Amino acid sequence: MLDRRSFLASLGAALAAGLDPRAARAGAAPPVFVSAAMESGDGEGAAIAAFDLDGGLLFRTRLPARGHDVTARPGSPEIVVFARRPGNWAAVVDRGTGTVGRVITTPPERHFFGHGTFSPDGRLLYATENRVRTGEGALGLYDATAGYRRVGELPTHGIGPHDLALMAGGLLLVANGGTRTHPETGREILNPDGMRPSLALIDPSTGEARNRVDLGPALRPLSIRHLAVAGDGEAVFACQWEGDRAEGSPLVGLLDRSGATRFLDMPEEDLASLDNYVGSVALSASEGIIAATSPRGGTAAFWERASGRYLGRRPLRDVCGIAPVRDGPGAREAFLVSSGHEGARVMAIDAPEARRLAGALPAMAWDNHLRRL
Repeated sequence: MLDRRSFLASLGAALAAGLDPRAARAGAAPPVFVSAAMESGDGEGAAIAAFDLDGGLLFRTRLPARGHDVTARPGSPEIVVFARRPGNWAAVVDRGTGTVGRVITTPPERHFFGHGTFSPDGRLLYATENRVRTGEGALGLYDATAGYRRVGELPTHGIGPHDLALMAGGLLLVANGGTRTHPETGREILNPDGMRPSLALIDPSTGEARNRVDLGPALRPLSIRHLAVAGDGEAVFACQWEGDRAEGSPLVGLLDRSGATRFLDMPEEDLASLDNYVGSVALSASEGIIAATSPRGGTAAFWERASGRYLGRRPLRDVCGIAPVRDGPGAREAFLVSSGHEGARVMAIDAPEARRLAGALPAMAWDNHLRRL
C-alpha cells in the first residue's frame, strides 16, 4: 500500500505538449481524452496521459502503479485518476498541465475499486471502496474543498462495488459486482458460490438505498461492473460472467427509470466473441447508440438504445477504453476506442474498419477506461 510520501517519491515529471487549459475550459480547444496507460507492454511505466483527436499528446504523467478510471471535477481543472484495485491511492491532476496537485489515500482496512464521481457542485468526491474485514462495499466521501479530506462513508448495499454514476437529482447508481476480494489474495474471488450482484440507487444525503435491483439466483455469477447513464435517466450496465464458461449469459443490459432491467440480445457467435467479459461501456454523443468492449475477446459491439436492436461488432485486439465522438462528413455517430496493443482509433457505426488517429502518439499500452473531458 502506498502512502502520500512514497507516492510523491515515485512520481515522474509531467511531459506537457502545449494544451492551454483556459482555451479548453472556454470550449475553443478540440475534444480532449484522458486515460491511464503503461509506457510498455510489460506493465512498466504506469502513467496518465491526455491526447486529442489529431493524435497530439497533451501530457503524460508517470504514476507509481497502474491507474484505472478517471473522473473530472465540475467547475474545476482537476481530474482524479484512481489506482487499479486493490490500490489505496488516487491522484488529483491538473487537466491542463498534467501536474499532480494532491494524493488521496484510503484509511486502513479500505481500498479503492478504481472508480469515482463527483457531486454536481464539485464539492464531494464519491469513491467505491472495499471494507476489507467484512467484504462489504462502501462509498468513501472526500471533500474537494478541504484538500480532499475524507469526511465519511456510505454503504453501497452490496459486495464488490465497482463503477458508479451520478443520476438526475443527485442520486448515485452503484454497480455492486457481488464478488468478495481481499488485498492479500489480489483479484481472486473468495465467494464464487455466494455472489450477489446488484444495482443500487443511493441517496447520498442519507445513505439510503432508494432502489436495489438483484439479478436473481440464475444470474448470481454475472458480476455487474460498468455503467453509462443517459440524460433521460436510463442506465446501461455491463457485466462479466464468473460462472461456468460453458453456460454464459448476455453481458449488457438496460435499467429503466422504474427499476426494470432487460438484457440486450446479440447472435450467439457474437456473444461468444466477448469471451464472457465486458471491460467498458459507453453511449454515443446522441445517446442513441450503446457500445461495449471486450479486451479478452478483442471486440467492440453496438446496439440501438431505443429498440435494443443489435448493430454488429468490430474487431480490435485488446480493445477496452471507449468514449463518444462525432466523426467525418455529417458528424456521424462514432466512438474513440483505445487498446493495450493497437493504440487509439475511431470506430464509426457505418464504417467497416476503425481509423487510427493521425499524429505521433507514443507507443503506449492504454488501460481499461477512456474519458472525454
